[in-house]
Amino acid sequence: MRETVFYMRGQFPFGIDRGFSPNMVQDAKVVLELEPDQLKGIALELSEFSGFLDRASLRTIIASHVPNKEQSQRLTRVIAGLDEILRANEQNVEAFLSRMQEWLQSEENRERNFLSQDQFEELRRRLPLVLKRYPALDLQAKAQRLSEATGLPLEDVQIICDLRPVFDDRRTEVQGIIPYTILKVVCKGVDGLPVSLEAILTHRQVSELAKKATAAEKKLRTIGELLAEKGLSVPSVDLTKREE
Repeated sequence: MRETVFYMRGQFPFGIDRGFSPNMVQDAKVVLELEPDQLKGIALELSEFSGFLDRASLRTIIASHVPNKEQSQRLTRVIAGLDEILRANEQNVEAFLSRMQEWLQSEENRERNFLSQDQFEELRRRLPLVLKRYPALDLQAKAQRLSEATGLPLEDVQIICDLRPVFDDRRTEVQGIIPYTILKVVCKGVDGLPVSLEAILTHRQVSELAKKATAAEKKLRTIGELLAEKGLSVPSVDLTKREE
């Protein structure tokens, strides 16, 4: 009998309950440590926030209501992380909590005792106080989605310079050397896995590539000045972040 091998490129979600982990549950328990008025105050400020609510702005708002740094960081992860999960699964908070309850009540997790029944019921009451659909988070998610709509995200780029020897017919002497350059580009594919491309560049093409990169930097500066002049904000998404 001939054997057949099926190759499937992509991440395997089968059998994995996305969105639940001991770390996530531990972070979610922070709402049990805070006062309901704190959660309501945070929710009110997030509701009134205008513009794009990125992670840094979210962290700042929460920190102004939660002095404890560790609690503030956990609540930031809860709101940002669960907001992404609810969007990805098109769920509301109550549906998410119902799935969490099923996950907690599985035989394996019940023995690990992440949350008592009383704690979960209090979590069910408090989490919706702060975990909501905020217009500013909707705007941020839209900006992130648009920034990823075309092209593949670049993960790594390398320019590798090397030498290639030219041997004689007996392969015992080197008769010459050819310098050559490889441009290696690695992107993240639509399936989340890397896609790699390697191209050989001539010396002239390396110089042209450097000139084009310099020209692109000038264009970005000009665009930034124009946006500032027009009073248009640039959302802080992966595509627009700049490391100084």
